[in-house]
Amino acid sequence: METEEKLIPYHATDLTGKKVLVFAPHPDDETIGCGGSLALHIKAGDPVKVVFLTNGAKGDSSGEIAKEAYVELRKDEAKKACAFLGVTDLEFWSYEDRSLAGSRGVLRRMIDLLQDFQPQLVYAPSPLEFHPDHRAACFLLCDAIRSGDFGFEIAFYEIGQPLSVNLLVDITDVLDRRVQAMEAYESQLKERPYKDISIALNRYRSMTLSGGATHAEGFSLWGADIIQKIGPFSALFQHVDRSLPGSGEAGPLVSIIVRAKDRPTLLANALRSIAEQTYANLEIVVVNDGGQDVKDVVTALSGEIPVTYIAHEKSEGRAAAANSGLKAARGAYLNFLDDDDIFLPDHVETLISYLAASDDKVAYSNVLNVYFSGPVNNPEHRIKEELIFNLDFDPDILLFQNYIPLMSVLFSRDVLSKVEDLCEDLDLFEDWDFWIRVSRHFRFLHIDKVTAEYRFYGAADAEESHRRKYRYDKARTTVFDRSRPFLNGETWVNFLNNGSAGKFREDALLTRGRLAELQERIECYKESVLEKEEELKTLKSLYDDLLKRNGSLKRGHMGCKMQSGRIQMNSAYKTWRKIKDLIRR
Repeated sequence: METEEKLIPYHATDLTGKKVLVFAPHPDDETIGCGGSLALHIKAGDPVKVVFLTNGAKGDSSGEIAKEAYVELRKDEAKKACAFLGVTDLEFWSYEDRSLAGSRGVLRRMIDLLQDFQPQLVYAPSPLEFHPDHRAACFLLCDAIRSGDFGFEIAFYEIGQPLSVNLLVDITDVLDRRVQAMEAYESQLKERPYKDISIALNRYRSMTLSGGATHAEGFSLWGADIIQKIGPFSALFQHVDRSLPGSGEAGPLVSIIVRAKDRPTLLANALRSIAEQTYANLEIVVVNDGGQDVKDVVTALSGEIPVTYIAHEKSEGRAAAANSGLKAARGAYLNFLDDDDIFLPDHVETLISYLAASDDKVAYSNVLNVYFSGPVNNPEHRIKEELIFNLDFDPDILLFQNYIPLMSVLFSRDVLSKVEDLCEDLDLFEDWDFWIRVSRHFRFLHIDKVTAEYRFYGAADAEESHRRKYRYDKARTTVFDRSRPFLNGETWVNFLNNGSAGKFREDALLTRGRLAELQERIECYKESVLEKEEELKTLKSLYDDLLKRNGSLKRGHMGCKMQSGRIQMNSAYKTWRKIKDLIRR
């Protein structure tokens, strides 16, 4: 078995000499988790910034203090505590206490801060913490790391759950500051003896240190590049499944790029569909391509999702609008949505879940075509639905058929390192041309589930809609010309066998088989009808014979009745009746 020296540090580490950023879920977490280390950084002249992520409003178990007053009290306590540590650079983001997971906009804000502040060392809670806000802070940091190229180190600290630490910092010389900082949180010490408990943990952490160390803080230190590859868990962390966030609560930042022009009512529907996504870590990039100003619509309907609004002075075309959105997007993953289409609520969560569980960079879902005869808020105007965009991925067939609608695809930013922007010479099928080029480098993961609606207004089918607005055949010709380098004999054969031509042939063979089957059934029915006709003739003959016999019987019966009447009128018969009556008496 491994000896204890390989399981726990037996010497202290000096972390000073670095630019420091601290993420504290609540006021007091920074002091409990790394207060002594922060005092050492300040003592060494290191820049230190502390960010308090939530307002701490749920810390008052008595409920006797009004929420606003309690939030201000906790801010004042945080300022006093950090002053004892020597930290003056503070930010209060004030997200709701116990609701950090899934809060709109926090991931984008964290990414911006990391890029602007450029820390060398980041302190954050560990993923094993019990409190949901503590775990959420950890997962947000890890998701932010996946969204950029960062070179800092992360020191996961202990608050309510001890770690299997790989680094110890001796805080004996600054223990008094650490104690004073903790005592500044009077409201929290009324709730629990946090000072005594945390100091006891510091005392325990010094157990393996020598040289007069009496108190220490323990951390699990990792490089951001490692966290980006393997996540916050490692062999040192055990039984963590119950601590994982829901699939919609954590994950990389996803940028939704919306191209808009002069359709504010339809844009409102598209934005609502984004705001209703079950996935939390989103940003919206709206590109207004020279149309009427719709910034007020965007602001009103984006909910709490961060928005970047770009307005072209004049219309530059569909492809140029898409490229502007790509340049402004900050997400690790990207998805387009035009202003006249919508997502279903689980669109992003469905696609990002599959990509996160695989090595694929591109995923797409099924899309339902929906046709309207008027405003979409009237159900009667929804006149037709059809599912035609549900084909499995085949890069050869993509050269001939545009079977992957723009909004159905979620793709990694890594794609842009291999493929140039959308072709601005195309006023239609710029997305098809883009997917063709992407497909030369990446496999597309097809999710056989409808997660979006491709909407058409006043048109019977997609082609008719496009032909009315664009030079349809010219655009298609251009795409085919641009795809010519990718074509060969094998590609053509694959298309003829498995593409639309192959599908038409397959449908024709299937139809021919069904016609033959129907013809055979018709012949059987004919034979059956002939047999029934013969039976009918026989039955009719029997029926006619019975009618004749019935007529004879009726005539015989009438004759008998007449004969009986004559007998009764005879005088001899009358005399016999009288004699019979006398005998009875």
